[in-house]
Amino acid sequence: MAWADQRPFAWVDDEITDADRDWVSAHHPGRSFLHHVPSPRGLTDDDFITLERWLRAV
Repeated sequence: MAWADQRPFAWVDDEITDADRDWVSAHHPGRSFLHHVPSPRGLTDDDFITLERWLRAV
C-alpha cells in the first residue's frame, strides 16, 4: 500500500472478497473504500454516485 501512502483511496473491482478487505485493514492505516462492481454489468451511474458520496465524505 506504499502507493497510497496513508491517503484515502477507493478500490473498484469485480472481485473484492473479505480477504481483500482484511488485507487492506491490516496494511493501510488510512481510509479506504472497496467497491464491488459485477463485471457483466460494469460501472453504472449508481456506482459513480456511490463513489462521489464517499469522496465527499472523506
